[in-house]
Amino acid sequence: MFKISDFSKLSQVPVKTLRFYDQLELFKPAYTDKHNGYRYYTSDQLLLLHRILAFKDLGFTLEQIKQLLHDNVTPAEMRGMFRLRQAEVQSLIQSEIERLKRIELRLELIERGGLPHHEVLVKKIDSFMVASMKETTSRACIPGLFEEIDWYLRRNGVPIYVPHMVVWHNCPECESSINLEVACPIPQPLPDTDRFKTRMLSEITVASVTHISRPDKDTPVSIDLGSWIEKKGYRISTDLPSRELYLAPQEGSESQYVTESQMPIMFGCQEG
Repeated sequence: MFKISDFSKLSQVPVKTLRFYDQLELFKPAYTDKHNGYRYYTSDQLLLLHRILAFKDLGFTLEQIKQLLHDNVTPAEMRGMFRLRQAEVQSLIQSEIERLKRIELRLELIERGGLPHHEVLVKKIDSFMVASMKETTSRACIPGLFEEIDWYLRRNGVPIYVPHMVVWHNCPECESSINLEVACPIPQPLPDTDRFKTRMLSEITVASVTHISRPDKDTPVSIDLGSWIEKKGYRISTDLPSRELYLAPQEGSESQYVTESQMPIMFGCQEG
């Protein structure tokens, strides 16, 4: 048997960690002296300790590892735990990718000295009828929502050549909690369902930019819009949502679109 200090060197796990695992009843010594409390381990225990460290490296909590090792987990239950962990890691990766995109947008703004590189137009848009669906979701889910509304339009005999639109009822950079509306212009009312409604979008004056973007990814165009609005003395109409129209797929790409971003504006100084 090995004393805890020797087993620590052999396993390259700190003594403090071994004692903590013992207290949790996650990894107990082979023998504990009743008189002095000294802990002793055997070389056979290295395999179990390495399994614990491997699970820990995969991101499982100590309680989850304890369940995996000691609660007679069935293969089906173990697969479920690993699939759950897989989903958690994928979500974390997506979150970090979005964070990286925001960093890149900031760097791009710094490199450009805060100057816009898209042409901004002011245009008045009359009210028009749309079929729409509202959802609280993330940007990544927008292509799937487009497919869903296409199915609804086809079922009601509307040709799928109309542009898709996203109406942003809160900020497009709010990751997983964006309150948005996916809509398509329609010539006449369609039957309402629990999911889809026919409604009129109101008349609006916007600062408009046409660019290439993906509906499931952030775009730096809002930086150009903000710079232009501030420079020209307009202010954003905070009571009206911004809009993005995905007009047509970019040639040679299935995921990128010719996009028109529309920010509602009015003339006047910013309140301060």
